[in-house]
Amino acid sequence: MEPGSDCWLWESVLIRDGEAIAHLQENVSALPVSLAGRPAAPLDIEDDAGATLLAALTKQLGRQPGPGECQISLSQVGPSRAKLLDLRPSDPVLVLTQYVRYGNRPFYLAKCLIAARAGHLSVMQSLQS
Repeated sequence: MEPGSDCWLWESVLIRDGEAIAHLQENVSALPVSLAGRPAAPLDIEDDAGATLLAALTKQLGRQPGPGECQISLSQVGPSRAKLLDLRPSDPVLVLTQYVRYGNRPFYLAKCLIAARAGHLSVMQSLQS
C-alpha cells in the first residue's frame, strides 16, 4: 500500500485454548490488481469465518504474491488492543510486521501483537500446490 492509497482492513483476535493470545491486523491494497496476465480487477475476498486474510488471499491467488519480509520487534500493547487481549496497556508484546509485494509493488501488510502468555511459538510456512 502506497501512502494515501485505499486498502482493505481485516482484524482478528487469535485464540488458543479459549484464551486470546494475539491481535492480527492485515491490510491489502483495494486497488485493482492484474493477476496471471488477466486484466486488472478489484480483489473479491471471501470471509470463510475464521481464516486470516493471508490464507484467503493464498486460496484465491495461489503462490503468486511475493517476495515477503517479516520484521520482529518488542513493544507495549497500548490501550485499544489491551482490551482485546485482556492485558494492561503497558504490558509487553512481540510484534511481527509482515510485508508482501506483488508485481514489485507493496500489496499486503500485517501486524501481529503476541502476548507474553503465548509462551513458546513455532512458525511453520508451507506452499500449497
